[in-house]
Amino acid sequence: MKNINPSRMTFKLEFGQMVSGGTVNPNTGARMKVFKPSFSTFAGQWSLRMSDTLSLAGLGITDAVVFFVRHREDITGDMLIKKDGIIYKINNIAYDDGLPPDGFDLITCTREVSKHG
Repeated sequence: MKNINPSRMTFKLEFGQMVSGGTVNPNTGARMKVFKPSFSTFAGQWSLRMSDTLSLAGLGITDAVVFFVRHREDITGDMLIKKDGIIYKINNIAYDDGLPPDGFDLITCTREVSKHG
């Protein structure tokens, strides 16, 4: 994705995985999962067009948010994203061609639902 103004990158995203933490769930005895960041990077939020919203709705993806970051090959679809204490699941990554210095990736995400029990 070209022609993105880097000054729109106003916050940081943490990329990582959920791992077993030190806290034990008193109801089940299992260790509770916590987010463990691998790295963070500056990002911005991308506005979806109406056609994009309809396409995502057709795939069953509602309440989607799209972030843009500088092109990074180490961002993969099995990672989770944390922003302002909220965990997001990556649904799709539109990788740029990777030509520095103006390559950006678009990451479509949905809010991760916590499961208790």
